[in-house]
Amino acid sequence: KTITTISLLCWLAVEKQCWGPHLIVVPTSVMLNWEVELKKWAPGLKVLSYYGSLKERRKKREGWTKPNSFHVCITSYALVVNDANMFR
Repeated sequence: KTITTISLLCWLAVEKQCWGPHLIVVPTSVMLNWEVELKKWAPGLKVLSYYGSLKERRKKREGWTKPNSFHVCITSYALVVNDANMFR
């Protein structure tokens, strides 16, 4: 499923010029795997791994509304619920 999703994101970027931002919500246990696979199979996509303490997450959100600050954001179910207002 990971590679299939990555290939879809690549197709959207190349064929439809839809670079994102895209949100991928996964279990915490596989966040690192997603980051590694995205960097391996889609090195042209800018990836933001959204995790860490409240202070670290706040720092990661600085400037993320600017165009092309990232193409794909990977986060966990728990964090997307905790920081739901930030993802709207």
